[in-house]
Amino acid sequence: MPINLLKLPRLVGLLVVTELEEYSEIFLLSICSRRTYSLVKNARITAPPKLVFVFREFQEHKKIDIEVLDEIQGWFHVTSLIHVHELASDDILTVKLSHDYKADTNIDLWCEGVGLFCHRFECANEPLAVQKAFQDHINSIFHYSDAYELHLKCEGILPNITNVKDIVILRDTVDVPALTDVLATYPDHRSIFIRSKTVEKLPADSPFFQIQHVLVRSHCGPDYFQNFVGRNMWLQFVTLTDQDIIQFLHKWMSNESYHNLESLTIVLENTLSINVGVIRQSIEFEEYDSNEPEKRPAEYVHDVPIRQHFSLSYPLRNQEFVEVKRITDGKRAFLRIQPFAFQFFVHKD
Repeated sequence: MPINLLKLPRLVGLLVVTELEEYSEIFLLSICSRRTYSLVKNARITAPPKLVFVFREFQEHKKIDIEVLDEIQGWFHVTSLIHVHELASDDILTVKLSHDYKADTNIDLWCEGVGLFCHRFECANEPLAVQKAFQDHINSIFHYSDAYELHLKCEGILPNITNVKDIVILRDTVDVPALTDVLATYPDHRSIFIRSKTVEKLPADSPFFQIQHVLVRSHCGPDYFQNFVGRNMWLQFVTLTDQDIIQFLHKWMSNESYHNLESLTIVLENTLSINVGVIRQSIEFEEYDSNEPEKRPAEYVHDVPIRQHFSLSYPLRNQEFVEVKRITDGKRAFLRIQPFAFQFFVHKD
């Protein structure tokens, strides 16, 4: 038998809200009325670990999925918003958001699996306005003030959301103007992950090279790390020569460039290989001495906030890694060169 939540004693109502298991349930309850919004907000629900906006195509329309990303438990749906020119159904639900913003919508409801309740809204309001209203509302009910992660899976006018620090570009292609537009629209970027084909060469002064943490899984050249001034870079499907690697090492060891660098990982294009012997002959390095293992740290923890913040541990007390030093200050770095990959980790003092 249904129970009217608003007729329960206030403390009981707050307890019921805190026991809701799905973020989507909490969101739907919050938009029913001003009273349910107040009830949800006052329940002081624990803020999600990270909120993600996913911008994609959906049946010739633009769609935004709002998700919670928990690095341990995975992804959880909050809500979805589809931008349409006009509502297709006369069965209209007026969504009441924070700051007295209202939006007429059609809502689609369905179940997936056992007890998994799903929904999405179709809305004809001005897209940029309703996007910001949804974000403000979600910030309010979840008491969320941390950074957002934005996934761009289609072209179009960029979503109107704020506090974006982590960007993921998953389009088929991305050109220089489009990338520049993304970085200008979200200027507080901390990390970027690109899995799109870059159809133009990036200029050396592109703001892309100033991003602190970069992951690129598409074909690229040595200019990506040659122009990089950030902290961590991971490149896959790279076309380069042995001389490009030698030049990088000489510039770091002489303190000419890469002053802020913490790590560089390069995985070559499948048809290429590195001449390990040539690289080793071109630099001064120290091999691992098993008689004095304490001269090296036991491991390097590669802890990088790039797309689903990943942390990898590399054992350093072995022959695979050699040690190089920066001439000016004795700063240490550990280098592993393989025919198909190159890894460079600066020691954390």
